[in-house]
Amino acid sequence: MDATAELLGLAFAKSPAVEANEAISRVREEQSAEQSGATSYELVLPSEDVRAFLLERTLPRLVDYLESTRAKLPDCAGVFLSVFSGDTLYFIHARDAVAMLSQWSGLSMDELRRRYGPR
Repeated sequence: MDATAELLGLAFAKSPAVEANEAISRVREEQSAEQSGATSYELVLPSEDVRAFLLERTLPRLVDYLESTRAKLPDCAGVFLSVFSGDTLYFIHARDAVAMLSQWSGLSMDELRRRYGPR
C-alpha cells in the first residue's frame, strides 16, 4: 500500500475540500463532544514523495505541536488532522497518524518526544 493510501485509510470522516471551513467546524464540534476543545491540525499532502514529506516535515512539527500543548503523545487528546489531498479533505485522529508515523520511522513515542518535542 502506498503512503497516501495508508494515511488516508486512517480517516474517520471526509468532505469535499471546497467545503473545508464548514467541515472542519463540524468535525471540531463533534470531536469536542468527546474531548473538550478539539483542535484541527491542517496539512496539504504533496502529489509525490508523501512518505518522505510525512516523516521529514510533518512528523517533527506535529510532535513539537502536540508536546507543546495539552495533547501529549501517545493519546494526542483533542487533536485531529485535517488532511487536504486533491479535492478531498480527510479527517484523521492525531493519535492514529502519530502511531503510524512512529511505526514508519522506527522511533518509539519516547524517542519521538526526545527528538522532536520542545526543548
